Amino acid sequence: MRGNKFIAFAASVLVLAGLQVTGATEIENKTGEFVATKEWQVIAEGQAIPKGLHVRINLQTGLKEAKLLDETERGTALQSQQEGQAADENEPLSLDYKPDIIEESLRRVKEKKKSYAELRKAYKEFQKNFRTDGELIVQLIDQYRNFSKTPLESELRSKLDSLENLEYLLHQIDNALLFIDIGGLDDVLLPIVVNETNTALRISAMRVLGSLASNNPKAQIKVFEKNFGSHLAQILTSSNNAGEISAALHAFGALLRKFPLAQQRILSTSGTQALIKVLQSPDVELRSKSKVVTLISDLVQEKRFVLETSKDAPDAASTMAQYVLLEFQPWLQTHGYCAAVDNVMAKSYLHLLEQPEIVEQFATALETTEDLCSSSWSQSSGLRHALLTVRNRYANSQDEYRLEVSQVLSKLCEKLFNKPKHTEL
Repeated sequence: MRGNKFIAFAASVLVLAGLQVTGATEIENKTGEFVATKEWQVIAEGQAIPKGLHVRINLQTGLKEAKLLDETERGTALQSQQEGQAADENEPLSLDYKPDIIEESLRRVKEKKKSYAELRKAYKEFQKNFRTDGELIVQLIDQYRNFSKTPLESELRSKLDSLENLEYLLHQIDNALLFIDIGGLDDVLLPIVVNETNTALRISAMRVLGSLASNNPKAQIKVFEKNFGSHLAQILTSSNNAGEISAALHAFGALLRKFPLAQQRILSTSGTQALIKVLQSPDVELRSKSKVVTLISDLVQEKRFVLETSKDAPDAASTMAQYVLLEFQPWLQTHGYCAAVDNVMAKSYLHLLEQPEIVEQFATALETTEDLCSSSWSQSSGLRHALLTVRNRYANSQDEYRLEVSQVLSKLCEKLFNKPKHTEL
């Protein structure tokens, strides 16, 4: 019995001794040097760690942990020092004291406050200089009125900038009407279109005119009343400049579309002749000619659409009557539209091989006016050769768009020549 008691006492002494040794070791580790490995280890509170370790806070336990950096993590550790910092290389850096990081954070906060103050100042200045669209339009017109009457090279850039700004602003219907009401047509656009010798200014003015009149019936009426139609027709007849013809066609189309009275007055006099003149001119580029046939096609389709949809609409009787009196197709025939298109296609088909979008525009125009010109086009070997050549080239293309255009050409050839299986080249 005494032997058993002695053995139990000895075991108790050994356990207590082991606990004391363990406690002493833990206390020593808390105050001793942190030995980093490649595995995450808990950093004891108050324990210093060497520089260059990867340090984190474990979100599950809330404890700080550290490990040696991997090769890919060099330079990203929290404890890495900036270059040129005068610190002892062997002195460990405590997590609880990082004056350089604190100072840097304070410096950035001050910078942000300064930037914010500057932004507020800039915003107040912006508010002082803010102008509504209407104020800008008035300012631009006054600026243009103050330009000298004689052309000065030094003012050219300012004039072009003013017109460019007006082109942007006058897309809005209300802005366009304000521009007209305060004399913009009379004081700015009309003098440039009629009398200006500088081509760049005329082009910019006609772009402004097109912007102003597009889908704006009230503006169209004012432009029509100022006789811009005949001035634009004159430019189309006399100019060989691609940019000027393009701008004139834009303004011309904006004035005429959905405005049967203007179509009647302008196209019955010089308008139709001007369009055909562009098609007939050897000096005008193919893209400008495609815009002409597109405008002609749109006007023909517009009349057809109104007459078809207005039959059972009593409210549209007045509009329908205006379109009934419009004889655009006979005017086209009188001025040689059919021969002009035939000639363009026959002479330019090689250029069309690489311009499918222009081919589609011509094909649409041919289809739209086919009933007007079928008797002459169906007998034209040059037109047939051109259409079939382009069709066959596009039919063998890998491009989806060209394949679609080739199908349009096939249907057109079937209508005109009634030989869908005919191939050439």
